[in-house]
Amino acid sequence: MAASGPREQRSAATRAELKRVARRMFATRGISAVGLREVAVEAGQRNTAAVHYHFGTKDDLLRELLVDGARAIDVHRQAIIDRAEASGTPSMDELVCAFVQPSLDLESAPGHPETYHRFLSNIMGERRELFESTIVDSHATGYQRATAHVRRLLDDVAPAEIDRRIVFATLSLQAIFTARETACDAMPAGTHPFWGRRDVTRGIFATTEAILLQR
Repeated sequence: MAASGPREQRSAATRAELKRVARRMFATRGISAVGLREVAVEAGQRNTAAVHYHFGTKDDLLRELLVDGARAIDVHRQAIIDRAEASGTPSMDELVCAFVQPSLDLESAPGHPETYHRFLSNIMGERRELFESTIVDSHATGYQRATAHVRRLLDDVAPAEIDRRIVFATLSLQAIFTARETACDAMPAGTHPFWGRRDVTRGIFATTEAILLQR
């Protein structure tokens, strides 16, 4: 396949920068408070209609941002589960890793603070219907595989109780990673006085496992 030319490369770079800036603005200011013209100006575009040109409507942009992060997490999660399944039946420790590690390692815009979980929290709060219609089964395969294994491991627990634990664990992780992103916005997570501590990172895993096992 022929390499893309300079024009295509510039277009791809512009799209990437517009998405980075948009997600940061949506993450820090909220969804309804940010207009597409503001995004274009913040991204250094002379054409204030640049976002419309590259993405279409605001909802189209929001969906693409949602899918970008969800896909990155899902690919990583499925890789963890694949490795666990290759060596036998996944343990609870391996499943907790599948829930937690992809978010710890998420780096959607290298060299810039991560914003996906804050963006996700705002979408879920302000545009729940758009979130639910966008993050469908094709973007949550790893999550479904992980929860299926959790149900297998907890086969002596009532299904409704397992559902409750999974929901609580998922919401807890979303809140934790949103708080972590906010605190680490001005400094790398590894250098933050709280979030940079190894015991705190280990505690995320331990807390998730404790919710699932209820012990």
